Amino acid sequence: MGRQKEAAPVPPWTPRDEVLRYTCYLAALLSGGHSTQDVVEVLAPFPPTNADDEKLWATGPFVLSDFRALGDGSWQVSTPVVFGTGAIGVGLVAGSLVGGSIAKSRARRAAQAAAVPRWVPIEQGQLYLSQYGFYMHTPNVLRWSWSEITGASVVAPATVHFTGNSVDGPISWLLQSDWAELLFVTWALTIHPRHPQLLTGGWLPPGWLEHARFHHRPPDPAPGAGLPAITAAGEPEEAGA
Repeated sequence: MGRQKEAAPVPPWTPRDEVLRYTCYLAALLSGGHSTQDVVEVLAPFPPTNADDEKLWATGPFVLSDFRALGDGSWQVSTPVVFGTGAIGVGLVAGSLVGGSIAKSRARRAAQAAAVPRWVPIEQGQLYLSQYGFYMHTPNVLRWSWSEITGASVVAPATVHFTGNSVDGPISWLLQSDWAELLFVTWALTIHPRHPQLLTGGWLPPGWLEHARFHHRPPDPAPGAGLPAITAAGEPEEAGA
């Protein structure tokens, strides 16, 4: 008989999991229309200005990226002109020509690569979130209310792509943070409750609800945020039960 495969080790419960569980808790409050006054306040070195009763409820590091090219494809290489006679002189001239050709080829390839658009980090610092919007402390304070965000989607765990209207015009940015899912779900519940990721729970990492139940840390029910109701035994309730 062949050896039975050993069960894969279960990933441990991490601080990142606690962030997601707290995100689900806040989503449950918002989707159920409950008061958020009892949510623990997070203090910041700046005053929140999105609403008179605004209270910050989460903070963590972030990296903000913009989709752009690092160059325009142009390049220029200056190589010294070498003159010489005799065997040594001819060798120096030939070596100079070869070296110049290699340098130009490298510069051309580097310029072509730089002209390809990519996600380029443009800011980093501390992210602060509330029911009304979010702030990026860089240490300048970049304020965003939910009404200024025109679209958002979770594109990877801890990563949200969002578009919006800034004072300098339209933006399309990628934000990476443990609190990216909270940014998305709060915006969606406030501005776009018919967002497909919100309705299906697709904003959570795949398999995370099962992971939480295995560790006996299931989130509170939040049907409006795509989270199933959870029974005392930790299993999803059947629809219509």
